[in-house]
Amino acid sequence: MVEQPGLLRVSPSRRARLLEAQQAANIDIRHAQIGCARIRYAVKAGVGEPLLLCNGIGANLELTLPLLKYLTRPVVVLDLPGTGGSESTLFWPSLRRYSRFAMDVLDHAGYTGRFAVAGVSWGGGLAQQIARHHHKRVSHLILMATSPGIIMLPGRIGAIRRMATPQRYLSRGYMAKNASAIYGGELRNAPHKAVEHARLIMPPTGLAYVQQLLAMWGFSSLPWLHRLRCPALIICGDDDPLIHLGNGHLLAKLIPRAKLHVMRGGGHLFMTMRSEETAELLNTWIESASVVD
Repeated sequence: MVEQPGLLRVSPSRRARLLEAQQAANIDIRHAQIGCARIRYAVKAGVGEPLLLCNGIGANLELTLPLLKYLTRPVVVLDLPGTGGSESTLFWPSLRRYSRFAMDVLDHAGYTGRFAVAGVSWGGGLAQQIARHHHKRVSHLILMATSPGIIMLPGRIGAIRRMATPQRYLSRGYMAKNASAIYGGELRNAPHKAVEHARLIMPPTGLAYVQQLLAMWGFSSLPWLHRLRCPALIICGDDDPLIHLGNGHLLAKLIPRAKLHVMRGGGHLFMTMRSEETAELLNTWIESASVVD
């Protein structure tokens, strides 16, 4: 097993759980030197074009493992600088800069041709950025529980306020107490599910969290969504306190070849809480959606 120095930041018991989850998901952990930062990423084997998966704000790659378990194509997911097992580094944050980290990792993994890109929450903005600037390589776009950026239909103020800090990543008690208000859906009045979810969390550095917040503050895809040519699948939950359902409808209306799927009763974390259902949607849609060259 490859050494993972980043795991030394967490307790031995949590480190053991993370390693166990990695082994159970049958993923290959790798590292790449991207600029001044050593970036940790995972590759899951599969058949067909690869899928680049962009995670939520401050989230480590282990939080995507419930979904990866059911995806049939090769998947690459990375820890952005200062999250999970990746080194923190100073740089002026923008989603365009983060997209370069993601693309360099994809190339490092050996996938230099066409690929599908998916993003959840904050990572949905990153996925849109990648689809725009690397349109010749992106074959499909999947957006989950996300919005067009800073100009959006706002979610519930209480949920957004709790997202301003990474406290939910730092304290299981805080996560259990606030998960219902933050994430809704599958975690509504289910603190035991929130605690189970928290078992796979590696807290980001404070710098990394602020950098990702700043990057999103400067991003809006509204002026150019109509120019995206690849087919897009928009998935959103109808019980998501953070992302108003109207954002999914807006994305589907503005992206020319978009299809909208609403998860009934779905909250902000439907991707992991209903991972098999979500993966089946992705697997089926990517196979059926045509590509414009």
